[in-house]
Amino acid sequence: IGGEQSNHCRATAAASRMVGLKPNLILRTRRADKIHDKIDELGFEGNILFDRMLGSTVYTCTPGEYGRVGSKKLVEHVCDYIVSNDDDGSKPYPIPVGGSNGVGSWGYINAVDELMHQMGLMTKQQQDQKEDDKTNTASNFNLDHVVFATGSGGTAAGISLGLSLAYESVGQSCPPMMHAVGVCDNPDYFYQTMALIADEMGISLSSFSNHATTEDFIRDIVTVHHGKGRGYALSTEEELDFILQFSLETGIALDPVYSGKALYHFLKHVVEEDPTSYRDKNILFWHTGGALGIYEKGSDLLPMFSDVSPVKRIDVYGSNGVKETTN
Repeated sequence: IGGEQSNHCRATAAASRMVGLKPNLILRTRRADKIHDKIDELGFEGNILFDRMLGSTVYTCTPGEYGRVGSKKLVEHVCDYIVSNDDDGSKPYPIPVGGSNGVGSWGYINAVDELMHQMGLMTKQQQDQKEDDKTNTASNFNLDHVVFATGSGGTAAGISLGLSLAYESVGQSCPPMMHAVGVCDNPDYFYQTMALIADEMGISLSSFSNHATTEDFIRDIVTVHHGKGRGYALSTEEELDFILQFSLETGIALDPVYSGKALYHFLKHVVEEDPTSYRDKNILFWHTGGALGIYEKGSDLLPMFSDVSPVKRIDVYGSNGVKETTN
């Protein structure tokens, strides 16, 4: 279950097919009634194209219904429907919004393990370089800040817990400062959700002193920033321009719902409001994928393309090289 251009739903549908399961997706869209009444089509744009290529059965609801009923009950409702209407004796496996629960967040525990391995390799490269340079100063590659987007809490819980436990396991009591940029809801919602996920994962506070509750611990290790802008999956012109300029300067595509919105808010608001705290620091921005979501913003980006990506006709038989466009 997720938004109309949900990265989680697309990835889960693909994973389902990889293990021989049929994907059933609940997509939240303002067009739910129009699609049902054949006034509009769900279409084949961005993540939806891949959802449908994977043979997903798509169930729709409106944002209002999602807010009133809640994602958990909607998933239960569709599971009951599948059981009642499938003659093959299907047993649906319910997955919460964003895959954000104790099981799903273990994926980012594994991702942190990969990050720590990469950091170890970078430390070795630095040490080898210093040996080649005949210098005696030894140092470990370290991070001062880790930044990532959060939309349902699972990513934030997995990365935050993973880094805290990883640093504690190697005898470092101070992991990097972690920043979760919320692309919806409010910071309190994420602190509470992350704490619930941590409890479900079985975290023990005995390893960490001076924390009476799991939520106290979460609030101590990660700062949640309010970065939703216009709202979930809604982009401002400034955000889209940032995404475009970032791709021009780095060759990296940011999605407009999560990573693009999060990095824009962190750089334009958090860093610019307190630049001295981030100057000369090692900052890791964790790109969580989802570039397919940019397809939905094509019409909004189109006016920006005339300057950065002009289209010219080759003057194959003339002497000018190309045919200039006349207004």
